[in-house]
Amino acid sequence: MRASLDRLLGRPVDFPLEVTFSTGERYLLPHPDHAHMHPNTRDLVLYPDEGPFSVVINPDQIASIQCIRRAS
Repeated sequence: MRASLDRLLGRPVDFPLEVTFSTGERYLLPHPDHAHMHPNTRDLVLYPDEGPFSVVINPDQIASIQCIRRAS
């Protein structure tokens, strides 16, 4: 999962994304700068525009990641 997330976070063209956790919480990530993999753990750190300043989660708790296409 970590390799997949690293690859996804390196592709700005795939953003914005909506990340849904197994708890049902959802966060919109408009750009890859709003997330990174923690350097010392397996955790994903999110910096959503709205809600808490940051969210740290084990990638195993991610239920889905959906690409949100902007209207042209």
